[in-house]
Amino acid sequence: MGGIDSCAIEFQNGVNLLTGRNATNRTSLLRAVSGVLGGTSATLKSDADEGYVTLTIGDREYSRQYNRTGTGVQVTGEPYEDNSELIDLFISLLENNPARLAVERGDDLRELIMRPVDTTEIEQRIQQLKSERDEISETIDHIDQRSKKLPALEEQRQTLTAELESLEEEIETLRSEVAQYEADAEMAEEAEDLVDRLDERRKEQSELTDQIDIVTAEIEALREQPEELRAERDELPEYSQTDLEAVQEELQSVRNRKRELENTAADLSAIVEFNEDILSDSISNLPEESTSDDPTAELAPEADQEVTCWTCGNRAKRGAIADRLENLRNVITEKRNESTDLKSRITELEHEQEEIRAAIEERDELNRKLDDVERKLETKEKRKENLEEELEEVRETIRELETKVADTEELRDSDLLETYERMSELQYEQGQTQQELASVEDQIEEIESLQDKSALQEQLDELRQELNSERRRVADLESESVSKFNEHMAEVLDILNYRNISRVWIERKEPESGSRESNATFDLHLVRESDTGSVYEDTVANLSESEREVIGLIVALAGYLVHEVYQRVPFMLLDSLEAIDSERIADLIDYFSEYAPYLIVALLPEDAAEITDKYTQITAAELN
Repeated sequence: MGGIDSCAIEFQNGVNLLTGRNATNRTSLLRAVSGVLGGTSATLKSDADEGYVTLTIGDREYSRQYNRTGTGVQVTGEPYEDNSELIDLFISLLENNPARLAVERGDDLRELIMRPVDTTEIEQRIQQLKSERDEISETIDHIDQRSKKLPALEEQRQTLTAELESLEEEIETLRSEVAQYEADAEMAEEAEDLVDRLDERRKEQSELTDQIDIVTAEIEALREQPEELRAERDELPEYSQTDLEAVQEELQSVRNRKRELENTAADLSAIVEFNEDILSDSISNLPEESTSDDPTAELAPEADQEVTCWTCGNRAKRGAIADRLENLRNVITEKRNESTDLKSRITELEHEQEEIRAAIEERDELNRKLDDVERKLETKEKRKENLEEELEEVRETIRELETKVADTEELRDSDLLETYERMSELQYEQGQTQQELASVEDQIEEIESLQDKSALQEQLDELRQELNSERRRVADLESESVSKFNEHMAEVLDILNYRNISRVWIERKEPESGSRESNATFDLHLVRESDTGSVYEDTVANLSESEREVIGLIVALAGYLVHEVYQRVPFMLLDSLEAIDSERIADLIDYFSEYAPYLIVALLPEDAAEITDKYTQITAAELN
């Protein structure tokens, strides 16, 4: 892996120092550890077709295998952490760590620190909570509206009950009057039977008429719905499953391309770093051979000196090699720029995918409702036809019975027929009143069975609290990130005692009203103090390399703490600290060791000289 053929290293809890000169594979070891933790910085040795890293902690073993293929290096295995972004951002604090680079380049620190937060998932949860809140609010409004009708319904029930009792008393009185005309028992029985049958048919006629009215009203209500549903469906954009699959295919293609670019940039970065380390090494690490017996040739400029290539064995000038490395750096920059553009395209495609999927699902739902309404309409119309046929049959029977009753001599010679007719009217009115009373009682029962409003109100309050919490979640994380950075930056500046830096802090700014930007910004501020004691604000570009490196490390530490990465991955890797002086490096390691259970640091011997007795030391000689 990297420049290492094979080695086995044991790390102790706390600080582990990797000491050695440049180009002694310390960085290769850190990249390998980063890889098995789940990061993307590990690289396969340039002359190897396969390699692996195994990390054993207690009884658990984690591993990463790297196999060179025709299209690149295939990575497999079970790392310590599946989220590679957490490792690359906040664990692997090597020279090309995004936080360190962001400070150096003046990039947006907010985007970097908040990158592990799935804002899309939070927004989806907010929309879900809004929907639940609105649904419960509508239910509570419905309960309020229905409950307001309860007193009037109770009064209506009492009125209908009284009316029903009065009708029953009048009908009973008429029955008593009818009984007085029964001079002939057989005739009376026949007359009564005819009237009873007539009464039953009339009641049946009334019931059928009511049913037809109800079904007719239902049909009229249903007839308006298909046109409304079709109009709603026609307003939807016409997307097909093919459109969705096309967007999904393009999204997958762009994601694959972005991943390829990131892998290529990482591979090229490792190559450039490896070659830079070797070029900067001493003569013993990069043998030079004299190409002439003329001793004055040794006095040629370094760029024109020829060396033997460590990969192919051919002779080449140092300057040519440096030029080739510069070309590789340009390629790396191009790959990273293209990867950034692809990230924007991925976001666009994800939004388009969700829009198409929602439109397809809504169209399918409208089609289902339309089919359901049309089926119901057909059923109701058939039901109405059957009821009308049945009603006509009942009417014909009533006409026949009325004729028979009218032909009865006893009924013609007395007012018994009028009495029966009046009794029939009262019985019809009794049936109508009974139906109305039953309807009122059903409404009262429905209102009394509604959900407990207080319980719904509690549920609504809980939803509102959760909704507010979700809305504040990103802002709280941003504020906490800024607070963590400012806190630790102040402590580190005090410890490292940079003479002319008074304060370094991040200011979180909300987007201006009407701005297209929906996210807050993190503005990095720097205040210097002159020899006279006056203070003034300066830019990061004017900082020394040592000062920029410290700020970048504190940005990464703030993310490490805010996202509680230490609970998932108790490691932190430090490298390329040469720009910071030895005393400050020692103080910085002491500070970081308070937060990382396993802190692994690559140092030059002179930087580690004063602290090797305090911590576990691993020398470069152990790295084959």
